[in-house]
Amino acid sequence: MYSNIKAPMHRRKALQGLASASLASITSITTLGCSTTADNPDVSVLLTLSEVLTGEHRIPFTLINKDGSRIHGATIKASFYKLQDQHDEFMFSTTVAEHSIAISQNHIHKDGEVHEHLHNSDYYLAVGKAFEPGLSRADLEIQPTTGREYTKSTFFDVQDQSQTPMVGDPIPPSVNPVIVDPGDIGNISTADPPVAGMYRHTVAACLDRAEPMVIAFSTPAFCGSQMCGPVPAVAAELYNRWKDHVRFIHIEPFDLAAARTDGQLTFTPVAREWNLKTEPWIFVIDTGGHVTARFVGIGSPDELEPSIKAVATPARA
Repeated sequence: MYSNIKAPMHRRKALQGLASASLASITSITTLGCSTTADNPDVSVLLTLSEVLTGEHRIPFTLINKDGSRIHGATIKASFYKLQDQHDEFMFSTTVAEHSIAISQNHIHKDGEVHEHLHNSDYYLAVGKAFEPGLSRADLEIQPTTGREYTKSTFFDVQDQSQTPMVGDPIPPSVNPVIVDPGDIGNISTADPPVAGMYRHTVAACLDRAEPMVIAFSTPAFCGSQMCGPVPAVAAELYNRWKDHVRFIHIEPFDLAAARTDGQLTFTPVAREWNLKTEPWIFVIDTGGHVTARFVGIGSPDELEPSIKAVATPARA
């Protein structure tokens, strides 16, 4: 069992700044010795989302060894606390599930031959059901596949509002870049390989036709980690299953000309229209043009599919 910890004000102010900075950059804070179970200083927790909101919210994360490799197959229990001035308030505990994403990527060899390379991108997921505004702490009891159990703690700031469209909000009628010829995809996408069907429709046109949508904002080529690059691959897999029932749209959030020329990552007018400050994001939209689900950071097909099924319409003729 975990015991509550005292949180002096100078410590709380320091953690508040660190937690806010960590979510903004999709990083996390390693343990500060909050449990009776021994810490493992060779392991860090990496949160893979940029914001946490009140109420039920998903908390995806990975465990990283000091050599940069990821830890797979661990059994994890997460306990969540709301930080208080004196004793932290226990909120709830939950088991953690591990999700895996199979990724296919083309690789061109020097002789010009194209080979398909396959690899997996895994992450852990805890789902919190009672988050309140303010600084929170997650204590993770981790039993690796080999070795002794240990504990890591991470801190994050819970907000009651988001600048991006929230569940129930109408979405902007964006006119995102589309293709006329499949050969144009490279001008508007860094996905490898891209799926042409995800670049044929604007958000505005789908709203006019009252079509449900899955809208993915991500940039595989300019992603800063393996945690955002797989998003188009996830969308592509779900596209193949649901393309007759839901429109799928992939939008690069950055100006590709600037990114490819000088490495400058500048949000496009469409991304700014959605008030995006980070990426990746996936939004699920119903026929009325409202957000029914949103996923910040990485998400697997198994995690996203129930939300897509909920808005799907009968197959188009």
